[in-house]
Amino acid sequence: MAEVGLAAERIDLLTRDIYDSLLVSSGVFRDGTSGEEAATRWRTSDAMVNVPFMLDFERLDVFGNAEDSARFREAFGEFLVGRGRIPTYDLVTRIYLASASMEAPGAVMDDTASSSVRKTGIGRQMMESRMIADPETDEAVFRQAEDEGFETYARNVAPQSKLSQKYEMEPAATMAAEIAVPAQAQPAPAAARTAETPEAPARSRIVSRSHSFDELYTAYNHGWLPYITGEGLEILFWQTIPNDGRVVGCTLRVDILKDRIADAIPQILSDARVLTVLDESGTPIVKPALESPEPDWMRPFVAREISATLPRWEVGAWLVDPGSLASRADYTRTLIWIQVAILASVIIVGSVVVIRMLSYEMRVASQKTTFVANVSHELKTPLTSIRLFAELLLSGKQESEERRREYLRTMMSEADRLSHLVSNVLTFSRHGGEYGMKSISLSEVARDTLSQLEPHLSRQGYAVSYSGDDALPIRGNREALKQVIMNLLSNAEKYSDDAREISLDCAARDGFAVVDVLDRGRGVDPGIAGKIFQEFFRADDSLTSPKSGTGLGLSIARDIARRHGGDVRYRPREGGGSVFSLTLPLADR
Repeated sequence: MAEVGLAAERIDLLTRDIYDSLLVSSGVFRDGTSGEEAATRWRTSDAMVNVPFMLDFERLDVFGNAEDSARFREAFGEFLVGRGRIPTYDLVTRIYLASASMEAPGAVMDDTASSSVRKTGIGRQMMESRMIADPETDEAVFRQAEDEGFETYARNVAPQSKLSQKYEMEPAATMAAEIAVPAQAQPAPAAARTAETPEAPARSRIVSRSHSFDELYTAYNHGWLPYITGEGLEILFWQTIPNDGRVVGCTLRVDILKDRIADAIPQILSDARVLTVLDESGTPIVKPALESPEPDWMRPFVAREISATLPRWEVGAWLVDPGSLASRADYTRTLIWIQVAILASVIIVGSVVVIRMLSYEMRVASQKTTFVANVSHELKTPLTSIRLFAELLLSGKQESEERRREYLRTMMSEADRLSHLVSNVLTFSRHGGEYGMKSISLSEVARDTLSQLEPHLSRQGYAVSYSGDDALPIRGNREALKQVIMNLLSNAEKYSDDAREISLDCAARDGFAVVDVLDRGRGVDPGIAGKIFQEFFRADDSLTSPKSGTGLGLSIARDIARRHGGDVRYRPREGGGSVFSLTLPLADR
């Protein structure tokens, strides 16, 4: 299919080059030279020129021998002088989108047509894909075209590949699809051809509707009009002379066109396939020298219509030995799939590993930077407060004993805060170490910790309460578990906002000792609930955050709990707030 597509694209480019060359070479009519002399010079300078002509309003001059002139006038005379109409071709998807308007009327090669192609290109491709995927849509498009007066056709060939039966050629970017075919030489309609053959050829994506030359002359300055007669294809080129009003043009040498097409396509014969171009009658323009019988030219393995500028011409490929090719294709396909699977596995696994490593390294680097900044900030704040109040006391300017006691209490509070921070950092640095386990009462550890922090919390306006069992025997390290509860209480203090209520509840549940720290604060956003126990994680880790901390408290609390055989978990509190639960196995279970 790739070679067929390449050949079609090369032919499409060749027709554009020929067209551009004719636009230039037809300039011989612009220098005041007589029509006969200019036609002779044009025919001599451009090998593609066959029969030149000049149209001055309704006067048609044809410059050729008697036989060629007669054939030209019979085919194009009435059409050029405005007394006839010629069916013209276009892609059915473009017609469907353009509502059959004159906005994009075919192979008239003009900038306005190119603009129309650009406007409808995306929509046309989307419609084509819908037509391929949905037979009902395909039928609806052609039915609409027929309702609007367009004629539909069957292709010359019936490709074996179902893909090629649906494959639409790309229209030339600067050659919209205005293709002229005289009514008496129209190809057989699709329905008629279907009745003649046991297996119906695919339906052509090209449809036709007649236009007069006046319509084309009014809309475009130049054009390319293919024309099919009983003797074969002829192509009419025309151009309006600027500031003159006259129209000059010619028919093209189709024999030379075929020769140039044969030179443009890839090698026609290989070990596996025959590749050639079929003309409007379904005859190859060049046949390879084969030892075996010729293939059925009407049954290519795959084929593609070239464009609306060469109506009913197709590029096709036929298999030399279908059985051998199928076997080789199966082997190649299996080998390729194995290689693709191995390569894809390596790429996927390698990509996942690299992405995870990079993500981890970037996350750790970011967390370390944030941790250092936060620790520095947390250390500096209490030290600054302690130094400030110490200087005030040393100055002796404050005579109020109550004020001096307040200063001392603030210094003690800041010192406790500093001590708690240092304790967390040291605990984190000993991450993974062993604890000396003893039989202790978890409820007693909880009460002692709350008693130690209660004065500070009371000064901050918190209502503190305790409830629970008197005896929760466990095995653990008293200081480590005290730090866990202190971290949970500190966390509740930070995020309680205006609802300054903290409760501590101890209970035995299902063989576990549980300490719940409850608050009425803002709670935890569900989107980050799974991250709050990560090291260094803070909901707001900027230095300007109103909440102090290093992002280690909850991480350290959970790590200590798990090394005691338990855990620390979070759940939202009914009525608002948070509940952080320390759960440890009871010693007697």
